[in-house]
Amino acid sequence: MIRERYVIGIDDTDVPGGRGTGALARALAARLAAGGIAVSLGVTRHQLWESEKVRVTDGNRCYAIAVETDRDALDLEDAVVDFVGAEAAREANPGVALLSRHSDMPHALAFGRRSQQELMKLGEAERYASESNVMLRGLGGSRAGMIGALAAAGLRGGGKDGRYSDLRGLRELAGRVTAGEIRTRTPIEHILDESGEELDRDDVIETLGWVRPRVEEGEPVLRVRRSPEERRVWLPVDRRPSS
Repeated sequence: MIRERYVIGIDDTDVPGGRGTGALARALAARLAAGGIAVSLGVTRHQLWESEKVRVTDGNRCYAIAVETDRDALDLEDAVVDFVGAEAAREANPGVALLSRHSDMPHALAFGRRSQQELMKLGEAERYASESNVMLRGLGGSRAGMIGALAAAGLRGGGKDGRYSDLRGLRELAGRVTAGEIRTRTPIEHILDESGEELDRDDVIETLGWVRPRVEEGEPVLRVRRSPEERRVWLPVDRRPSS
């Protein structure tokens, strides 16, 4: 069968003190793979508009998972909805979006971009999803998570926003590794210095235990800079948040 690519967006699955949406997204990717339903192409985190008007648990972030599958859209939708419905916090307001090759991706992306600049409402999310042919479901409560779910799907589908929080081999990178090792152990093919030049395979990168490549042109790209202490060592430009 032909393998199709989809983008799953999820948001608002957590409550203070519980498992965050990022952890749930990673668990969903693992469950889809373990069940033979879909292969994850990476989980990404996307930052939305931050304001006191937006109620959030830990920053206004949403998550997306790009997957490949030979299942039809309804099978994938059922698997995603069942998992998120069962695993999200009971008091949360989870939303799930599913973007496919039949969706109007630029229109979904426009919603995501607006969500990074202003407060979007549930009715607008439903309208954009209908116009974009994106499946959008609210799984409980106020259904507010539908807004972030659609934004996540659109932003990931656009291929130029967010950071990978999960990718094959990514979380096993630790200490100092060469650019060649990163390319072998993960799907990261492009490791670029400040000038945009590719690092040589033997160049050494100090991971500091946290490597989170950016989404650029739909692919994971690791940006690095020279260490001020050791000129032969490179450091990731994007560092672990201090809080």
